[in-house]
Amino acid sequence: MSIATIRTVAALIAVFFSCVLTMHGQDVRGDSLVGDKNNQNSVASFSDPKESLTVSDTIPEKIPKKRRKSINEFIEGWQRDFEKTFDDIDETWIEPNFYNYSFMLQNTNVYQSYYIRAGNDNGRKQSIQLNPTAAFRIGPYFGWRWLFLGYTFDVARPQKAGKQTEFTLSLYSSRIGFDFVYVKNNGNYTIGHVSGFDSLKTNVRGVKFNGMRNNTLSFNLYYVFNHKHFSYPAAFSQSTIQRKSCGSWMLGLRYDKQKCTFNHELLPPELRGENDEYLMDELKNTGYDYQNYNISFGYGYNWVCARNLLLAVSVMPSLGYRHTKGQSHNESLQTVTKNMWMDVRNLNVDVVSRLGFVWNTSRWYVGTSVVNHLFNYGKSNYSVTNALTYFNVYAGINFYKKKKYHKNGERRW
Repeated sequence: MSIATIRTVAALIAVFFSCVLTMHGQDVRGDSLVGDKNNQNSVASFSDPKESLTVSDTIPEKIPKKRRKSINEFIEGWQRDFEKTFDDIDETWIEPNFYNYSFMLQNTNVYQSYYIRAGNDNGRKQSIQLNPTAAFRIGPYFGWRWLFLGYTFDVARPQKAGKQTEFTLSLYSSRIGFDFVYVKNNGNYTIGHVSGFDSLKTNVRGVKFNGMRNNTLSFNLYYVFNHKHFSYPAAFSQSTIQRKSCGSWMLGLRYDKQKCTFNHELLPPELRGENDEYLMDELKNTGYDYQNYNISFGYGYNWVCARNLLLAVSVMPSLGYRHTKGQSHNESLQTVTKNMWMDVRNLNVDVVSRLGFVWNTSRWYVGTSVVNHLFNYGKSNYSVTNALTYFNVYAGINFYKKKKYHKNGERRW
């Protein structure tokens, strides 16, 4: 046998063993992929080794992406979180609000009075009461859950709208509430009761007075301790129903800012005299500009007179420190504290009081409420009390039940 023939045979033998080894490796891999799930031999065939493999053996399973929440799901989740945080109630004492929306008509009457008092070292005293023109308003309101939006028209004196601006916003939840008040008056006053003047010269009740300008801004934030059993919303926002009589202590923070200018020369001659000789010098004050920082503490009580009928009352006095414009903000804390305690006139007491009477069946409601804000300013031989009162009468309907209170087959509206 020639050397060429021997080399040819050796090459064929090498190719043969290479093919055998390759087939054996594929069988082993096929066994390891298929495994012994059902104790079966899963040896891949030589002709088509892919038949022993499955898609799950070769392609890793994809992890499904997290589905994004829809807008409705996001809103519902936010509502649940809000209710859990701010409307944590015991339903044996307070019946929750079953509806999403509300519509009501409301009549709002706004009354404001300024009591200006002065005295001197000789014991003489004088006082003047000034009243802005009362506002009589009526208008519609639309509510969603805890928020109410509306507009009232001054049907009695629309021509006075430019001289007086009033804006109020109140939020009542089980735990936390707040009030925001802004009132601006540009001279629309009448004179009320006066004292300390010659009795023969004081027939000035009802006389117009345009010598005072006043801006009032107030922000009041408070916390209700017994919020699970006592409901402020039941009395003042008609969103829940108090089922058992209960009361609660409240703690809050309050900020007030008042700016007033007063021109005594525009008072009627009966009060001034020819050369202002009837007026005390202390009453010729040109006005004031101050800020109050207060801590308030009070108590509220809900009395369930009969089923669906509630009478509520609360009083929150506040004690604070008054900073008058012109007093340096750069004073050291020690100096400010010393001046505050040495001059008690820098301490002031203001009050927020509320009264509510409402009949509420959860579907229909009608009632009335009174909210009074009392602001005080005083210095040596001179003081001003500003009383702002809102008197509301309303009637409305709740509609479109919340999903969790809706029963199958029942109309949601």
